[in-house]
Amino acid sequence: MNINDRKPNKEEMMAWIRTYTKWPHRMTGTPEGRASAEFTADTFRRLGLSEVEMEPVPSVCYETSVCQLEIDGDAIECHLANGTNRISELGKKDTEVKDADVVYLGRGTEEDFENIDLEGKIVICDCYFKTHSHKEYMKHFQGARAYDPYNKLDRKVNIYNIFSPNDWPFNYLRAKKGGAAAFVGILQNYMDCHYLHEDYSYIVDLDSYMDIPSLWISRTDGEALKKKADANMTGSAHVVTEYSQKQALNVKGLVKGKSDDILLIHSHHDATCRGGVQDASGMSVVFALAKYFASLPKDALKTSIMFLATDSHYTDYEGHVGFIDKRTANGERIIMDIAVEHIGKAMELDEHNNMILYDESEARQIYVSNIQGLPQAVYELVEKYDLEKLMLLPVGQQAEGEYKSGSVNSDAHDFSVAGIPVISLIAAPMYIYHNSDDADKVHEASLEPVARMFIECVSKVWDILKY
Repeated sequence: MNINDRKPNKEEMMAWIRTYTKWPHRMTGTPEGRASAEFTADTFRRLGLSEVEMEPVPSVCYETSVCQLEIDGDAIECHLANGTNRISELGKKDTEVKDADVVYLGRGTEEDFENIDLEGKIVICDCYFKTHSHKEYMKHFQGARAYDPYNKLDRKVNIYNIFSPNDWPFNYLRAKKGGAAAFVGILQNYMDCHYLHEDYSYIVDLDSYMDIPSLWISRTDGEALKKKADANMTGSAHVVTEYSQKQALNVKGLVKGKSDDILLIHSHHDATCRGGVQDASGMSVVFALAKYFASLPKDALKTSIMFLATDSHYTDYEGHVGFIDKRTANGERIIMDIAVEHIGKAMELDEHNNMILYDESEARQIYVSNIQGLPQAVYELVEKYDLEKLMLLPVGQQAEGEYKSGSVNSDAHDFSVAGIPVISLIAAPMYIYHNSDDADKVHEASLEPVARMFIECVSKVWDILKY
């Protein structure tokens, strides 16, 4: 293979992405999730990796078989908020609410709930996400710096932070405490639809399972209901969920080097929808790097390089922890985790909550372990490959269970918790938990520069860690 054949190729990377997005989703424990894992393993083999294996890890998975909402005889499109309608670690819950009184309580603050009888009722609340500032996020990281040569990070855009709790789940929890039979959240500053797949239950400290159903509805449908809020509305809801133990399928392959120590390069192959950006885009970079390093002679590789596609991104990361535990049990030493996620286009919402896409990269973060010389080396590569709108965030090792601003908020989180240094690139466009996340959302112009930056990053890691 000549050097030009080894270089990352945008067309080839997009072909891998389109293969992943042929499935309507790639959820853990489903036939589609297994098909995704098998495609990943086959691609690793074709690219020349050795010891390719699908490693199963027990993981608690959920399935929603029924999700229906009706208000005053009209069916309302809805989507179950992840983690709700659950009463135990494993098992099935069938919630059916018939002809219940419906009450609208604004944003669902403590004051909104005062002296309101909620027993057996369906509660509707407005749900707003927090406003989002890239530069404000940087303040949580000592020594953070931005590569923003065209001053785009300060540009005002209409986007919101869908990745942190705000009104929900606290209004939901107040309704649950008050004896409500079901909760309906109006997505006021999200795309104007009812699809939202994010899970906040692992961020909020809960005393018990979220046993009543919480249903997302669109702003348009919510505003129509609010116009009738003073009338005596009645409604029905039917939700069936089942939690069962299935298998997360991590996929790994190896390129052997002069040392048995392992430099890990990974993304995740699972997705709640077609997942063009989350995370077929990240996997395309992993494949491009696998192809490049598998073509090099062994004496050019100072350590072995393991390529990994994790599963269980939406099932409490049990697959990630299981993968790390297996490496420890096998006596394998991971010296660094390079994680790549979400090579996506920038977006904002118009006044009607319609998505506006831009043919430029979404703002991105790169978490870099605060090893002497490493943040600077990574920053210089970011500059070299002109990865604009990027915030470099130095991080130390974090405590187990810690998942907050100032820590590694990416697929590399559990590796950082395990004491493994990380370099983790991620972006967070609002559409990555939305059914519109398809191949058309990928920022194609970033694919090759990101891959080439990480190829050079591997050599920098070897040098800094003195291999």
